[in-house]
Amino acid sequence: MVIDLDAIQRAHREWVDRNFPDETLSQAIHGVAEEAGELSHHYLKEEQGIRVDEDHVAGMVDAVGDLMIYLMSVCDHLRISLSDVLVSTWTSVEKRDWANYPEKGVPVD
Repeated sequence: MVIDLDAIQRAHREWVDRNFPDETLSQAIHGVAEEAGELSHHYLKEEQGIRVDEDHVAGMVDAVGDLMIYLMSVCDHLRISLSDVLVSTWTSVEKRDWANYPEKGVPVD
């Protein structure tokens, strides 16, 4: 399935403007931190084998989705495209070969 992340980001911005017209960059960043905490919480409890009445996998999936939503807000406040950031970063990261070059991910001169 092919998705248009830019179209999703535009629709998200319209939704935020309707529902949270006074949203700030600070609130978006704190939302990212909160969701990262939820992801960590569910992973830790799953790993520890406790709070077994909670669906930790579903909690992690929900946190990842919410992270993406808040990251779109961060990108909107910075006037950048989440898609462009993702493509640019992946283009750089995919060139690294940590298996063969464990010190820096690339051959050291």
